[in-house]
Amino acid sequence: MEHVEALRDGVRELMKVVRLLKQQHQEHAPAVSGMLAVIRRHEKLHLKDLAAACALDQSTTSRAVSSLVQDGLVRRVADPRDGRACFLELTDDGTEALKKADEWYAAMLAATLRDWTPADTELLAGLLRRFAQSLAATDPTTAQSTTLEATR
Repeated sequence: MEHVEALRDGVRELMKVVRLLKQQHQEHAPAVSGMLAVIRRHEKLHLKDLAAACALDQSTTSRAVSSLVQDGLVRRVADPRDGRACFLELTDDGTEALKKADEWYAAMLAATLRDWTPADTELLAGLLRRFAQSLAATDPTTAQSTTLEATR
């Protein structure tokens, strides 16, 4: 049980640091860059698919997308098969914002891991993926959302 408590404390500490980074670097916020990355990765993505891929409810996703559209990072394109629906796509500004966020994250991670060996970095990456998959598997609705994103 002690190892579970140590992991719990480590996850709490990690979440705290992520919250602090998010507050200090809002232009690179994980949620925003994550949504932009999902939109870039999928051609002809509907809002409901973005919500599922990001494991968010549609109303939260709709508000976020409205903000991204207002900021000129995303545009809505009419779905020719369904006049009521639209696809989401990145604008040139959205592509540039995502590129800058990716560069910022890469530089931050490189600086953070500068004293780590490549083997340790690969081990961490593999264990994080395994942990996320195991965590998602404990809740069928979470597993379904993460499977959707992994299969796209």
